[in-house]
Order: sequence, then C-alpha cells, then structure tokens
Amino acid sequence: MRDAIPTKKRLSATVYYLLTGLCLGWPSLASLGVLLPDWRRGEVTFPLSLAAIHLFILGSMLTVAFGVLFQIIPIAFQAPPIPRHVLRWHLPIHVASVASMTAGFITSSFTVVAAGGAILFANTALYFAFVGHHYVRARNKTPVYRILGLPVTVLWFVMLLGLFQATFPNKVFLAVLLTHIMLGGLAFWGGLVMVLSYKLVPMFVISHGCRVSLAATASFYYSGVLLWIVSTWYSAGNTTYVLRDVGITTLLIGLIGYTRDMFRIVRARKKRRIAFPIYEALAAMALCIAGELGIAMSTLVSLHSMLFVSIYVFGFGGLVALMYAYMQKIVPFLWFEYRFSKRPERKTAPLIDDMVPRRTALTSMLLYFGGTIVGAIALTVGKGSLVRWASWVSDLAMTGGSMLLFLSLRHVLTIGGKRPDDHL
Repeated sequence: MRDAIPTKKRLSATVYYLLTGLCLGWPSLASLGVLLPDWRRGEVTFPLSLAAIHLFILGSMLTVAFGVLFQIIPIAFQAPPIPRHVLRWHLPIHVASVASMTAGFITSSFTVVAAGGAILFANTALYFAFVGHHYVRARNKTPVYRILGLPVTVLWFVMLLGLFQATFPNKVFLAVLLTHIMLGGLAFWGGLVMVLSYKLVPMFVISHGCRVSLAATASFYYSGVLLWIVSTWYSAGNTTYVLRDVGITTLLIGLIGYTRDMFRIVRARKKRRIAFPIYEALAAMALCIAGELGIAMSTLVSLHSMLFVSIYVFGFGGLVALMYAYMQKIVPFLWFEYRFSKRPERKTAPLIDDMVPRRTALTSMLLYFGGTIVGAIALTVGKGSLVRWASWVSDLAMTGGSMLLFLSLRHVLTIGGKRPDDHL
C-alpha cells in the first residue's frame, strides 16, 4: 500500500502584505514630530516631507491595499485563487522600489525617484495582470465587483502623473500637482474605501437584505471629483468657481448617500453584538467622511488652515485607522483558516474575535486615535512651543500604537503553533 502523501496548507499571502505594510508606516509616523510644525505653516513640499508622505502612502497603505485585494477577490467574488508566486516577487520588488523613491526624495534626486517610480509602475502592472486574470473569471459579479475597477483605473493615472512630475520636474505646474493629489486622495483612496465598504461592512457585521445603492453613490462621488479636478485647469473667471462649486456639491451628495447606506447596513445586522474592531472601523469611517467634508468646505471658503488639518484627519485619522481596524478582523480569520480548518483542534480553538489580545489591541488603537487628535490640535490651534510638544506627543502615540498593534497581530500567528502536515 502506498504511503500517505503529506500536504501543506500555506498561510494566506494577505497576512504578509498586511504586516509588511504596517511596519513600513513606522518611519513616516516617527517623523511627524518634525513634520507637523512645518505642515502647520503650510510647508509640505520639502524633501523629508515628500519622502515621508510617499513612503507612507506607497509603502504602507498601498501594500495593505494589495494584500486586501489579493484575498477579497477570490473570497468575495468567487474567483480562482491568485497564485502564491505573486507574493514572492511582487512584495520584495514593491518594497525596494518604494525605498528607492524615498531615498530619491530625501536626496532631492528626481532621477532616482523616477527610476523607482518606473519600477513600481511596472511591478504594479504585473500584479494587476495576474489579479485581473482571476478577477474577470469571478462568478459572483456584484455591484462592488463591477465598480471596483473604477478606483483601480484611477490608480494608473495617479502613478503616471507622479512619473511625469519626477521625470520632468521643471514642467510641473499647480494644476498638475492638484490633479495628482485629488486623484490619489479622493478618487483612489476615498473611492476604494467607499466601494470596499459595501462588501466589508456587511460581511463583518453580518448584514444582508437592506436597500443600498453603490452605483448611485459612486456616480455622484466620482462625478464631483472629476468636475472639481477640471476646475483646477481653468486659470480664472466664473467657469472655475462654477465647476468647483458644482463638483463639490455633487461630491457631498455622494458622501451623504454613502453615510446613509452605511447606517442602513449597520442597522440591518443580524446580530446585535458588534466586534470591537468594527466599532473602531466605524469611527475611522466617520473621520474619513469628516475629513472629506472639511476638505470640501475649506476649499469653498478658502480657509487654508482648515484644509491642511482636514487632509490630516482624512488620511491619518480615517484611512489609516480604518486599515488598522480591519486588520484585527482579517488576520485572525486567515490564521484560523490556515491553522485550524479541517483539523481536529478546530473544536477547541479560540473564537476568531477572541484571537487578538483585546487589551493590547484596544490600547494600541486608543494611542493611535489619541495621537491623531493631538496632531490635529497642533495643526489647528497650536502656537510656538505648544505645536512642537504636541507634535512629538502625537508622533510617539501614533508610532507606539501602530507598533503595539503589530505585536497584537503577531501574537495571533502563534496561537496553536505551526500547522501539522495533513495526510490525504
């Protein structure tokens, strides 16, 4: 009789993406003590600031987004699994290209930035070639599936504009810069969070059957962003203000629809109890919306001091905190599926919601949210030495909270030890 053949079940690639992205954010968070006083004065384009911003967005946030898409496309849309070899070449090249761009920004060498950006663009294109090959073969083609391509398409324009600015820095003018920022911040990140929320929130709170309209919400939101961007290309005259005001109004209608739909989803949940990370996610979602509202209103009334703090709240208080909250649901689920699925230990395994050490994770998020609030105060009302002190308090709290969250998630990966070999 032939011996049983041992088979190995592998931990999802998403876990590696999420934890790598979490770690890559630490240098940028640790630089906030230096950066916040300069941002308070409206100075954001000096080398350290550009390096920290791009390292955080491309190194931390985009890495996490790649990991989420790696997992959500096969699970949520019933697509074939994405090959594991994508992780082995894509993640190292991605990290290396972002590191080279960061070094280029620090040294003010736009040639290095452009070279790193070109590698990043090509690597991302290969990643989406493999992901897209499986994406189009999905069986569950929901509204989220159909509209997800919109923010992903926007990402290409953001990257191409970035490459243009790095390659031809002397040809960059204000409209190009504003288009790059608005496409990246509102159309890609804001849009990606909006679209994925219509899948993740119902899944995490177990809510089905409520009436929502992603298509209408996304139509208003993206139309508003587009009109707002077009307005920046008009140098003067009433056309600029009309397009801007109509665009911002349309975007706000989209945000109102999004907020209404999230309320409906949460109210229609099947279970009364909500896991604590979801409360954190809902708070971060509220900060995302508040930040976007602040960006829109401060632009309408030309209040630049509120514009910077609104961008800060939208990015650090909303987008990043939302990623941190979702990690506390995604990593335990993937570890449980890896370690305990189809194993006899499954009966005695802890519940997924109990895997993350609650006290440690709660402390990490309180530190992070607290640091974000202190940073917002420093950007808004701080003066002189108060700004410096508040900036360093914010720096230490946000960095410490992020590191503590990493330890919490790392603990999850020790529960039950390594999975034994299964036998056919």
